[in-house]
Amino acid sequence: MYPEWQKRRFFELHLAWLVQGPKGYDLLFKVNPYSLYRSREEALEAAKALVEGSLDQDPKVGQNRAPLRLEEEDRTRFLILLESGKALLPLDRYALYGEVAEVEERLLFRAPFQDPKCPIRSLEGRRVRLLKTPLNDPEGESQEVARGTLRLLPEGLEVGGFRLPLPPETPIEGLAYEEAFFDLGPDHYYLYALGEGDG
Repeated sequence: MYPEWQKRRFFELHLAWLVQGPKGYDLLFKVNPYSLYRSREEALEAAKALVEGSLDQDPKVGQNRAPLRLEEEDRTRFLILLESGKALLPLDRYALYGEVAEVEERLLFRAPFQDPKCPIRSLEGRRVRLLKTPLNDPEGESQEVARGTLRLLPEGLEVGGFRLPLPPETPIEGLAYEEAFFDLGPDHYYLYALGEGDG
């Protein structure tokens, strides 16, 4: 198995504002986007930078503003709690929640179709769905092209009897065993593995 195909250990950082509801705290909004770090220390440093800021929602996630500003004492207390992995800091009717969780993830990578470690090759023999979208219409609807077992051929691929020629140098991006995508002619193609209940 190629290193690019393997899951690796990371630390995921979650920060969110909660609001008091009738049965406890409810999510008000997530502060940061999905974030992975190579070490717990890196994740805690990122949390510290966010906590020392406004704690408004990152524009990649939304436009919400923090319901209140933390005092220095609250920032310090929250970061000390977060060092244990989880933190909940009640503040009047709101609370700041944080978690640093250890996760195993594969990373997105790119390789040409001819490369043995190309992400599309990890899907060979699996049931997949092949979709396409016109490159000149990014808002366009995805159209299913084929569904079935993926076979790789020297000149391209075959899914459920549908053959698609692929030049060897075509860059393929994806997550091993999960998905692969590439541009070919006027279209963007997306190939993803089907679960057992996906037909």
